[in-house]
Amino acid sequence: MLGRPDLLHLALLEPCVVLGPGHGRRTRLARDHADAVVAAVTGIAQEVCDEHSSSLDPNPQSRCVWCKDNRLHVTARNLDGAVSGLANPFVIWEIKEYWGKTNGGSKMSDAVYECNLVGRELREFEERTNLRVDHVVFVDGRDQWSHRKSDLARFIDLLNQGFIDRLIVGREVESEWESFLTRILSRKSEADA
Repeated sequence: MLGRPDLLHLALLEPCVVLGPGHGRRTRLARDHADAVVAAVTGIAQEVCDEHSSSLDPNPQSRCVWCKDNRLHVTARNLDGAVSGLANPFVIWEIKEYWGKTNGGSKMSDAVYECNLVGRELREFEERTNLRVDHVVFVDGRDQWSHRKSDLARFIDLLNQGFIDRLIVGREVESEWESFLTRILSRKSEADA
C-alpha cells in the first residue's frame, strides 16, 4: 500500500473477517486477541506451501541463516516466518500487530527500526551474493497505528527504499498474501526447473 499516511485507508486495519476462525478471524469483541493475524498469515502460508510442495517454518523462534559463496548471514533478530525453513529461506516475514487500550508508542517505532535493520542487512548480503530473498511485513492494529501515522509513513519509506518487498496492511492479509506467496513459489519452482 503506497501513499501518504494520512491517506492510508485505515479501514484496512480492521480485523480479519473473511477467512474464518481457523485462519485468525477477529470480531470486535475479540480484537485484542493478538494471535489473529499470526494465525491468518500462517494458515494461508501453509496452504500455499502445501500446494507447491515447499516447507515452511511458521514460527521460527530462532534466527534465519543464509550461506552462499562462503559468505554467511544471520538475521539480527528472530523472524515470524520463513519459507522454506530457517536455513537459506527465500521468503521471510515479520508481523507487527498491536491491539489493546493504548495509543501505541515506542514499541511501534521499534517495529519500524527492526524491519529497517533486517531489510538493510539482508539487502547488503544479497548484493554480495546475488541471492534473492523476499522480505514481507504485516502491519495490523487499527486504533494504535491510526495514532502513529508517522511510523506508518516510515514503513512506506522502507517499502519504497527496497528494504521490504511487500507491506501488507490489516485485512489485506486476506486478499493479498496468498497471491503474493503463490507468485514467489511459482517463480522459485520455475527457476529450479
